Amino acid sequence: MMNKIKNFAENENIEFTRHAREKMYDRGISSMDVKQLLLKGEIIEEYLDDNPYPSFLLCAKIRQNYLHVVCAVAEEQLFIITTYHPDEDKWIKYKRRK
Repeated sequence: MMNKIKNFAENENIEFTRHAREKMYDRGISSMDVKQLLLKGEIIEEYLDDNPYPSFLLCAKIRQNYLHVVCAVAEEQLFIITTYHPDEDKWIKYKRRK
């Protein structure tokens, strides 16, 4: 699945939900940060039963900070659902929930 996500990122076939854009603005996360995460991150959780598309939680270190992105993978497009900097009180090494 990461290959498909990377392919969408490389081809800029990404749509940001309104929620994602609002949270990115509030949290100082740029669309370039998200794209970098999509290209070099890893899937740390899968939500295969999500509707209308399966979604995934990705993690990567971007600009010296860990970043999480939740994205939904459709046939022809990637939807960014939300983005945030993980709270170390809730995550083990930013990749596994406590």
